[in-house]
Amino acid sequence: MTILAGVFSRGSLAQIPDSICESLRKNISRDPNDRPIEFRDTHAFLIKVDIGAFDRPAHRVAPTGSIAILAGEPLLTCHGPTGVERDAHLAYLQSKWDEGDLQALRSASGTFCAAYYNAAKGIGYLVADRLGLRTLYYCVLDDFVYFATALRILEAIPEVPKVLDILAVAEATGFGYPFGGGTAYADIKMLMPCEVLALEQGVVTASRYFNWEAIEPIRCTQEEAMSKTYGLFVSAVRRRLRSDKTTFAYLSGGLDSRCVVAALRSEGARAYTFNFSLANTQDQAFALAYAEKSGTIHHELPTEPGPNWSAVMADTWRSWPGRHQQMPEHPSLAWTGEGGSVGLGHVYISPEIVAHLRSGDMDGAIDIYLRQQSKTILTRILEPELGAQLHGHLHARLLKELREIRCADPVRAFYIFLNLNGPRRHLVNHFDTIDQHRLEFQVPFYDSELLEYLTALPADPCLYHQFYVKWLALFDPAVRAVPWQTYPGHVPSPIPIPQDLPDQWRAPASADHRTRLEHELMTRSAAMLSCENFPSCVLRKVNLQAMRWACKLGLGNYSYALKAALAYYHYWNIAGGRYQLPPAVASGRQAKLGHLD
Repeated sequence: MTILAGVFSRGSLAQIPDSICESLRKNISRDPNDRPIEFRDTHAFLIKVDIGAFDRPAHRVAPTGSIAILAGEPLLTCHGPTGVERDAHLAYLQSKWDEGDLQALRSASGTFCAAYYNAAKGIGYLVADRLGLRTLYYCVLDDFVYFATALRILEAIPEVPKVLDILAVAEATGFGYPFGGGTAYADIKMLMPCEVLALEQGVVTASRYFNWEAIEPIRCTQEEAMSKTYGLFVSAVRRRLRSDKTTFAYLSGGLDSRCVVAALRSEGARAYTFNFSLANTQDQAFALAYAEKSGTIHHELPTEPGPNWSAVMADTWRSWPGRHQQMPEHPSLAWTGEGGSVGLGHVYISPEIVAHLRSGDMDGAIDIYLRQQSKTILTRILEPELGAQLHGHLHARLLKELREIRCADPVRAFYIFLNLNGPRRHLVNHFDTIDQHRLEFQVPFYDSELLEYLTALPADPCLYHQFYVKWLALFDPAVRAVPWQTYPGHVPSPIPIPQDLPDQWRAPASADHRTRLEHELMTRSAAMLSCENFPSCVLRKVNLQAMRWACKLGLGNYSYALKAALAYYHYWNIAGGRYQLPPAVASGRQAKLGHLD
């Protein structure tokens, strides 16, 4: 199964209206060829769509009468399931859930989410994987619990209130994503990593079946750590590959996708590889060179920055004649190197951050992190009182998040925060548009067993890809025979890099592409600023007008500010002008919930 949605009733007298079921049917997929499968009784409605990526749709009615539906695959590592396929894993989990046992999820290493309903016991569960990668949104409102794997589905249900959460959008534009389980809407949340939302006899509770901060540190030599990490990585690839003989994968000029492809090739798999970088860059050249060394069937399509990369792969893969040489057993499963640089390369933790954390100066560490990653809320575009209130918010909120991760080692706490937040938010667009591009990802670097071990290792030897680059010695020599693109300041490739090849951070988009983007931004921002429904209680129009004119006349580049304003405006329109202010701002006004008449 690929997309799931539904609604639970919280009360014995509250029956689910036909209108809600019809909204879910209408909006679960935008592909007119999809034929949803559904289950309904007076207190539950579950609906799902499957694109066929994993052979068999994962939905099951147990002898007990309970029903379970699954998106993705759990990839259990325990001995209970009767087979390696996800149907067997779902059957095992469902049998445990029938007994009220959620701890079987502890052995799930894959990317998945699930919904479970037991009418006889009046129980419903919503389940997230250990990293929360497979998004599942929910809204608890009055007599009902609504849920869906794509935010657009809940947006389309009239009964689900859309109230703009200004603080969450400020975090999204300034930090990259809202903290915790927040979304752009006050009443819609995202399941957190390891979280189970349970409905029992009308009462909704949340619990975690695994605690990342409870992982005990490991003492071992670096050679032992590299060997164990390599073994876990290969196991993660094997669990996902199973008996497949042919695959296809993204291949960039960096290390993460290279290691994934190397592991596939070491398992004897035929690999079609694809590169979508700009022409004449390190990314393109090194991908091609490694493909030739490792023997993949390689295809490159120079692509301007910023598209939906899932859609680019889907369109290219399905139109490429070369795939018919030998069709993969699972032609809708694409392999990616997502997560390697964060989990193994510790890319966002610098020695300066570590030094401040080790000395007990968490405030200083946060300041450095926010500065190094250019994370800030643009208060100049906001209504003055609101902007003043949000000054320093990212620092305060990140401090709160880190303090809630109770690790003796503050560096490990920082590492856990990065792994449990950025990755799941980074995949949101992939899963929100999966009904259109119709590709599932295999992401072995996000294997929970692998990341659990990496979390137990000391962070210091892993900084700046130090451990990662040494770890490469365990792979086929072809991995190190070709230069790779490195993050600025990280351990460089030992093979010289041609000076005429820019990396991905310095390679400019084409002039035509930049012109198109600028024209689109000017058009959209003009429409926003001239709209009668402009959110003047949130955005400061006079500043935005000045910034737009500065861009238009070439006096300054404020495109980043206009893009941030458009994010507020987008959700403002969906919310119909309803909004929720941060508490301190709201207390100075007549009502916390506002509405523009």
